[in-house]
Amino acid sequence: MNSKTIGSLLIIGTLLTMGVWMIFGLGTDNMSSAEKLKVFIENKTQVQVVTLVTSLGFICLVLGLYYSTRNLLDNILSEIGGLLLIASLPLMIALNMSDIVALEMEKQFSNGADILTAANAFEYLFLTFMGGIFLIGIGLTLERKFRGIIGVLLAITSGLALLSSFGLDLDMLDFIGWLGTWVLMLVTGVLFFLQKENKKSK
Repeated sequence: MNSKTIGSLLIIGTLLTMGVWMIFGLGTDNMSSAEKLKVFIENKTQVQVVTLVTSLGFICLVLGLYYSTRNLLDNILSEIGGLLLIASLPLMIALNMSDIVALEMEKQFSNGADILTAANAFEYLFLTFMGGIFLIGIGLTLERKFRGIIGVLLAITSGLALLSSFGLDLDMLDFIGWLGTWVLMLVTGVLFFLQKENKKSK
């Protein structure tokens, strides 16, 4: 897979995940499962569209990151990071789809809140996703790809996101870590798209 395709996947994936969440997300992070369900029921169509679009975005994003480690980078840490992302993808999609599942289960069995509660217990899966990005950032740094700047920043922001996931509850840490990581993945996608073809040797 060439650099323009990989860059396109990263750009599209970032816009369809964080971009859609920021514009169309319902902001239910601090709500209980019952409160979330009530909001989801009131905005059912929006929840369904956002969930499906962001799931597609996750697929594009992970594939772009994975193939960048296979075709454009030549570092074992990057490759391990790519494998972590691929391994976490099915579970992350299932977790992301839990909102739609909760709506259907509430309609049929009136237990949608239980689905959301169960999904919250598996949010640690994002650690695998962010851990993979952290390793890719280290790999970019060691290879001095894009002069190593993007790799250092990506490793820092994803590292901060990991710290926030481990319970270090600081709003600024969440903001810099998660949003910063997504912005840098978008920048990385643009840089890959613009670079001349230079595949790693097999």
